[in-house]
Amino acid sequence: MTRMDKRQISHPWANGGHVTHTNGHVPKSKEPRYFSSVLSHHSKDYRLYPSLTQRQFPRGIGNMPPRRRKLPFRLRLLRLYYRIIHFRSPLKLRASIVRLRHDHPRPWLCLLQLFNPFPTWLYPVSDPVPSKQMLGNVSLMMARRNHIVTFRNIPVWRSRDTPLRSLYRLYESMASGEYAPMGQETEYFWYQNRSRWDLHIIEDPKDPDPIRYAILACLAEELVNAFNWRLGLGMRRDHKHVLREADEDPYPAYAPVIGPSWTKDVPPISREDLCALPQGFVNSEGKLVLEENGKNEVFARRNIVTNVGWLYTI
Repeated sequence: MTRMDKRQISHPWANGGHVTHTNGHVPKSKEPRYFSSVLSHHSKDYRLYPSLTQRQFPRGIGNMPPRRRKLPFRLRLLRLYYRIIHFRSPLKLRASIVRLRHDHPRPWLCLLQLFNPFPTWLYPVSDPVPSKQMLGNVSLMMARRNHIVTFRNIPVWRSRDTPLRSLYRLYESMASGEYAPMGQETEYFWYQNRSRWDLHIIEDPKDPDPIRYAILACLAEELVNAFNWRLGLGMRRDHKHVLREADEDPYPAYAPVIGPSWTKDVPPISREDLCALPQGFVNSEGKLVLEENGKNEVFARRNIVTNVGWLYTI
């Protein structure tokens, strides 16, 4: 036996303070149960005996990873159930069903119909009502807006809605004389943070009704002023508003929005266009009166008397 084989190494965990190791072998009767504290204080000794480290230490204490505990079958079922119940998607299907349940007897069927891509994915403009029939007709306007609040909170419906459809809804609200829905519709339009909802992308409706066409053009132009006003206050369409710390601080800079180009070609309303309207909607100057004593200049350029305060809500 060589001199190296006879070398004895002392370790502090054995009974009496020492245990003798010969030929790198530790008697089983003297093996310690846990060695976590020894590794930190005697790491150099265990480099000489790698087999001792791998054999003596329980799983998870030495170099070996801990064995993952297998969940009982009942807990695995509960975990799967929890993941299904609390599943979330950008479409918010569960929340959509909850909203549709208030207005439709078969909410699941209604939601499936919203995914039907035919005839086109983007909804077309609903059949417009003649301006003579819509003026002052609040009940007709509310009937055409039936369930609109519910649908505006359903992501798949919003993805199929268009800015031109929203512009027509603004027109119907203004023509009927019920201005409260205009504020809601403007807020909805403002927070549609998709590129196809930019004001300059609104397509030309080429409406055959001259009164309706003039009101649509005025609304598109006034929305530009209203949106720039919001941007000047620090509001942003993606909800990332810029707030001032004090009233003395300057307003944040912004890139102004522009409107569609087709509005400049829309002519004012002529006297001949107003002949068939009720007398209460035409003043002595031959202008369309939607609101008495209206002062808005954009509408005045097309012979329309009204105000647009509902477009400037926060």
